[in-house]
Amino acid sequence: MGPPQTSEAIILRSRAYGESDQIVTFLTETAGKLTGIAKGAKNSRRRFANCLQPFTRVRVHYRTRPGTSLVFMDSCDLLQAPAGLVEPAKFAYGSYLVELVDQFTEEADPVAPLFRLLADALDALQQGMASGAFLRAFELSLLHHSGYAPQLWACAQCTTPLAREARAFVDPSTGRAVCARCRTGSDAGVVVAGDTLAALEAVQGLPLAEARVHRFGPSVGAEAAHLMGHLLAQHLPRPLRSVKLIAALAG
Repeated sequence: MGPPQTSEAIILRSRAYGESDQIVTFLTETAGKLTGIAKGAKNSRRRFANCLQPFTRVRVHYRTRPGTSLVFMDSCDLLQAPAGLVEPAKFAYGSYLVELVDQFTEEADPVAPLFRLLADALDALQQGMASGAFLRAFELSLLHHSGYAPQLWACAQCTTPLAREARAFVDPSTGRAVCARCRTGSDAGVVVAGDTLAALEAVQGLPLAEARVHRFGPSVGAEAAHLMGHLLAQHLPRPLRSVKLIAALAG
C-alpha cells in the first residue's frame, strides 16, 4: 500500500460493492480522476458519513495500491454537501455537468482546470437554475481545457468574422467553421446563423455565475444547443444518460 495522500475532490459517481463497500469515482484537485474502494462505507458513521453522494465536495484521504488503478479510500471529510441540487431539474443538470467531465477525463491524469470548472459550475447551479447560456459556457470551457476548442469565430478560409454573416457551416469533426462564400461541395457541416455564433462568442470565458443569468433568445438557444451537442459528441465514448433526465423534465 502506498503512502497516505490527501486531496480536495468532487464525487462523480458511486455504486455498491458487496454488502458494505462502495466503489467511488471522484475528481481530485491534484491527481485527476480516481476510482477507489471505500471499505465498510455503508456502515460508516465517521469515515464516510454523507460524503459519497454525487456532486459532494470532500477532502479525501487515500492510498494507492501496487498493481491496480483502484485506490484505497481511508476516509473523507465533508466540505460541501450538494443540498441545493436535490430539486429534480437541478439534479438533472448537475448530472449532465458531472457526466460530461467524467467522460472527458482519464484516470490519474491531473486536470486542475477541469476540477475548478466543475466546482464553479456546481456552485453556480446551487445558487439558481441553469440557463442555456450557462450550459454553453460550461461546454465551451470544457472543450477548451480538454484541448478541443472549436474555431467558430472566424472563417477558416478567409478569416471573416462569422458573427457578421447570415450563416456559417461548422464541421464538428474538426471544430472549424467557414462562411457561405468559402464553402465548397466537400465541406460537410452544421448550418449555424451568425447570430448564434455571436451569442456563443459572448459567453465563452464568462465566469459561470455570470453566464447563468445570461439569456439567449429561443431560436439562438436551440441552435446553440444543437451545435454544441454535435461538437461534444466527437469526444464522448458513449451517449450521455443525463440527457434523458433533462429531456424527461422538458417533456
